[in-house]
Amino acid sequence: MKKSKNERGAAAVEFAIVLPILLLILLSIIDFGRYAYVRISLSSASFEVADAVSRGLFVAADTSATKQSKMLALIGDVAPGIANFAQMQNPAQLTLTPLPEICPNAANQITVTLKTGFNSISPLDSFFSEASAATSMRCLR
Repeated sequence: MKKSKNERGAAAVEFAIVLPILLLILLSIIDFGRYAYVRISLSSASFEVADAVSRGLFVAADTSATKQSKMLALIGDVAPGIANFAQMQNPAQLTLTPLPEICPNAANQITVTLKTGFNSISPLDSFFSEASAATSMRCLR
């Protein structure tokens, strides 16, 4: 079947219309996978830090800098480079707010919150601007 002159560029026009939609879907799927991985890794890391603090990772003489370095070392063992992966830059910022108290404390509970920025590769970056995870645990000491 021979195409008429009016139908010659139809495939190219259809492709030009569909391509941006397909790219948006593909990039969004990749972002969602990266975001899920970062959230799972942060959740695992916050659990490990809360567990270590509840078992006596901190001592009374620890300064906030010492607490921060102990926690970052532990997070580096559990989820190495997770902030770099989330932000696609090196060095990336992982925020531990607020720093947990020493166990045992008045509430007899420890809460660890980890946050990091998330750089999206899709235009839907408003949905994936930050990844965070929090864990609360009873003091075991």
